This record gives sequence, C-alpha cells and structure tokens, in this order.
Amino acid sequence: MVLSLRNLFLFTLGVILFSSCSEKEDFSSFTSNTVEPINIGLTYRAASLRNQEVTFRVYDDQSNEIVDNITFYVDGAPIVGNTFSSDQEGVFSIYAEYEDQGTLSTTDTGSFSVVIPTKNVLVEDYTGTWCGYCPAVSAAVDAVQALTEHISIVALHNGDDLSLAIEPDIRDGLGIPSGSPRARIDRTIVWGLGTPPVFPTSDVLSLAGIDSPVAIGVSSILNGRSLSVNVSVASEQALADHKLVVYMTEDGLLRDQTNYYDNDQSSPYFGQGNPMVDFEQKHVLRASLTDAIGDPIPALNALTDYNTQISYTVPEDFALDQLHLVVMVVDQNNLAVNTQHAALEETVVYE
Repeated sequence: MVLSLRNLFLFTLGVILFSSCSEKEDFSSFTSNTVEPINIGLTYRAASLRNQEVTFRVYDDQSNEIVDNITFYVDGAPIVGNTFSSDQEGVFSIYAEYEDQGTLSTTDTGSFSVVIPTKNVLVEDYTGTWCGYCPAVSAAVDAVQALTEHISIVALHNGDDLSLAIEPDIRDGLGIPSGSPRARIDRTIVWGLGTPPVFPTSDVLSLAGIDSPVAIGVSSILNGRSLSVNVSVASEQALADHKLVVYMTEDGLLRDQTNYYDNDQSSPYFGQGNPMVDFEQKHVLRASLTDAIGDPIPALNALTDYNTQISYTVPEDFALDQLHLVVMVVDQNNLAVNTQHAALEETVVYE
C-alpha cells in the first residue's frame, strides 16, 4: 500500500514545534503542537535535492516498522539498506518486497523526485483602494502571471479597510517609504520607476524559474476553521542567519478602487470608471503566521530538512476557497532566497 502524496509529505515532517512569535502582533490564535504520524505501508520523502538521502520504510497496519527480510527496489534494482541518493535530477520508482508470515509480499510501486530547486520570485504590492496609480501594479502582476507560474504575490494594503496593523512594522522592517504604489521584488528590490511609475514585467521574469539553492515544501490541513500548516526547507548549501516568513493572502475581495487610468487608452483600466466599482482586490495580506519580518531558522547543514508546524484559527470572515499561503526564506538582509505558495489543503513538495 502506498500513501497519498499529501500523507507522504506530512509523514516526513515528523514531530515539530512552532517557534515563538514576535511581540509586534497578537498571535493568540496560534498554538504549538506535535503531530503523531500515522504510518501504514511504504513511506518516504516525496521530493529531495540532489545528493540528499531518502529513507524508505514499510509499516504494517499496526504502524509497526517491518525491518526483517525486506528489500527496496529503486527503478527496479535492489538497493543496499533503506536509503538512496542521486546526483542527478529525475523521477524514480520505488517498491519493497518483504516476508509476511512466511509469504513474500510486495508493496505498490510509488515514485519520488530528485530536483534542483526552482526559484519562485516574490512580488509585494504596497497598495490601497484610495491609490489611483496602484492599478498599474495590479496590471503588471497579472501580466507576469500570464507568463510564468514561478511567482508568489502579496498585496499589503494601507489606509483602507483591508490594511493590517502590522503593515507599518513591515515597512519599517524592510525600509519601505510611506505612500503607494510601492512594489518590491524579493522583499528588497525596487520595482517601478517614473512618474507615474511603470512596472516592467521583465524585471520579475528575469528571476522567475531560475535555479535556487533553497527548496520549500508546504502542506496544510483544515478541520473546520482550525488550520495546521507544515513547512519544510532544505538547501544545497549550509544556511545561517536566515528567516522563515509565512503569510496568508486572500483573493476575491471586492472594493471600489480609485483609478487614474480611466482616460488612459494604453491601460487595461481605460474606461473602467473612477472609481472602479467592486474591483477585485487579489493577493491581499490577511495574516502573518510568523513574525512579519521572519522567524529565525536554526543554522542548517546542507541537504538537511528543517521542518516546522503552525496552527492557526481562520477567522469566520475569511473565504476558505480564496485563501493562499505564501512562504518565503529570506537572508540576513531580508532578500527572499526562494518562496513557495499554495492554496489551503494543497501540498507542494520540493520542486
């Protein structure tokens, strides 16, 4: 029996403790807890980095590990022991044979990947419904999304009913001047120049999809409004003085949007009115599940997993089907080394 990809990923996370939070925000809805893995059948990490060891195990229906008279086969060839690594990218098959009460049994065949991490570029849009030039950022983000999937997006509102109390702390922590529109690539790279500002898609696309040393995996489980988020980080190089940031964003929020492009025939918002009534506000930052500038990641050896779990109670006025998680690993200068994004209850493994 082979576990689903979702359960395989959750199994690799093991027993995890959520680290302490900053005093900048009330995190009373967060709790730390442990996860007791349910182990049945063949288990392993669903994706790994080059030269990162993968461990295979088989459990019976009582969650007892089968260790005697068992052989694992990768791409049809037996391996010594229960670990495997590869210096090449690829998708590999895995199954096991073992004796069960004198009878030879074979697990179902599964697959796992070995990857070079791919860079998901981060775009942060400092915006507000009152800001007449801010739709230019929305249009540029939409244009980039049409050209690449390797982009994570956060819209941080100020001066309207979608703004959070932590938005000034984020600006202060990252050195973002007041006013909007402001946009940043990977937290610290200025995007948008001129008056009114122009936001070239090439600035983002040049970073999207390139190789990165850091891989991020994320999965989550909802039980009513109780959300459990699991994050895993691994790097081809040792990591020191890095931080983890986990945001929750929401799409589909309708607000009237001031629009200075109503008479600009080159804009997608030409003739849409000023304000644009019930304009969809997308990627809106709704909560920070870590300190808004990041929780420290303990010093991490190369090819070693760092795992953490966060528990969060989703407010009743958040639309569950419109929520996403944006996860970023940033260096000591707050530059995002890599990011990942996922809908609630979606599993994204290292890629």
